[in-house]
Amino acid sequence: MKLLVGYTADERGAEAIELASAVVAGTKNASLQIAIVLPAAAPFSAIYPGGDHGYESILSAQVDAWAAEALALVPAGINASVVARSVSSIAEGLIELGQEFEAHGIVLGGRKRHMGGFFMPGNITNALLHSSPLAVFMSSPTSLQSLRSAGSQITRLTCFVGDRPGARAVIDLSARIAEARKVKLRVATLVSHREIANAEADLEAHVDSTRQYLAQLTNELGIEAEIDVVAGGTIDAASSQLSWQPGDLALLGSSRLAANRRLFIGPKAQRILSNLNVPIGVIPTLESTR
Repeated sequence: MKLLVGYTADERGAEAIELASAVVAGTKNASLQIAIVLPAAAPFSAIYPGGDHGYESILSAQVDAWAAEALALVPAGINASVVARSVSSIAEGLIELGQEFEAHGIVLGGRKRHMGGFFMPGNITNALLHSSPLAVFMSSPTSLQSLRSAGSQITRLTCFVGDRPGARAVIDLSARIAEARKVKLRVATLVSHREIANAEADLEAHVDSTRQYLAQLTNELGIEAEIDVVAGGTIDAASSQLSWQPGDLALLGSSRLAANRRLFIGPKAQRILSNLNVPIGVIPTLESTR
């Protein structure tokens, strides 16, 4: 598995490398491309370390030091290199580098929260969550505590889906990631009472039919998965009832509004993101979800 890490020489950058290393560890061809992207005002392009040191331009001493620090954070057994590039848009630069590297996703550190609990991505994260053709994985200090308590190992994938047609593709991709990581898969759906016209009369039937629908999907795909359908007065209330274990990784699919093979995070996914204290990945929509 290959991941591109958006690296900054601070705690957020270290968090991103830690999460990326945990996600690829133990997979076939586990490798990281660590990207240091700089504003176009500082024009240069370089790779560290390089086989023949045939740099396109001279790598500055500062970037050289950042690259060495980044590589020192990667655990043994994972191939890693650092690329430094000047770009006009950091988000677009990360996407371009991810595609060049043929990465399975982009990893960022420093997931933020608003004082009111809402998920508040930074400008770069927000741009990626609304345009990236690659999955985007995010960490936070709290989510990494969960990961560290499991010895920095991913122990389970929790795939969030709804009861719409796109669930099949998200479950299928999540199952392939779980298989690559050799971990169990859980398929979870959160139901808000507000989504049901007459929640008092129809809630139980809706939860049962959703569970049966997901069981049928996993059976058709030949996937073994725990199925968890949780209802609450709001998405926040439902999310708070979902149990987590050390080393969990949550995966969410894109909104149905997303262009094919692009990310677009919807309001429900944003509410889910705001309540999770585990690392998160958001998966682009696929043709089969349309």
